Amino acid sequence: MPIDILERIIYNTATNMKVRMSRMKSRLVLPLCALAMITYLSSCIGIESRIDLRADGSGTLTLSYRVSQFMKNIDVGREDKRLPLPVSAEDFRRTAAGIEGLRLATVEQREDEQDVHIRAVLEFDDLEALNALGPESGLGLSLARSGEDRVLRQQIAPAAEPEMIPESSFRMVEEFFAGYELVYTISAPGAIKRHTLGELSEDGRSVIYTVTVPQLLRAVEPVVLEVVW
Repeated sequence: MPIDILERIIYNTATNMKVRMSRMKSRLVLPLCALAMITYLSSCIGIESRIDLRADGSGTLTLSYRVSQFMKNIDVGREDKRLPLPVSAEDFRRTAAGIEGLRLATVEQREDEQDVHIRAVLEFDDLEALNALGPESGLGLSLARSGEDRVLRQQIAPAAEPEMIPESSFRMVEEFFAGYELVYTISAPGAIKRHTLGELSEDGRSVIYTVTVPQLLRAVEPVVLEVVW
């Protein structure tokens, strides 16, 4: 199972932070990799990310997700965090405080027997600050000009490598993630002229793209959301 693809999916959904996983290349270890993927991703399923961009390139990121109590307890007190997302409001404050141009506006945390639920709103000065939430390669966000247009680009996931994931592993992934979605929303400062993925809102200023982890793992091309206004 190509763990690095799954890592990028989680990083680009929103966002965060500091886990590095090695690529598994031997077909003999694929079933173990599939189980490892489920262990990691079971800690943060049902993620919603919304970027509201202003004309000057600044904006806000609103991120909602849940982390299992089991995985939260594994990360408590560790320097080398195992999860790619903060597991508490305090973790979020610490992460945001260490990045120039990024400010934590609000963070809410509630817990039940199974999960920790996190909702955070971050203010960013530019996409460079927002990209700093991810690994060295960033979150895959860029903003550029194309003539008179502005183009926001977000690489959600790289292409899956052909034949790297056996069908039996796919069936397990599909069963595990049944009913869970990743939701990306990008709100532009002007009327959107075109976009590569998702649906346009009624006011024509936001794009909402909904996808599942199994769909991303079957993508033969990089999954890239572009919004032009």
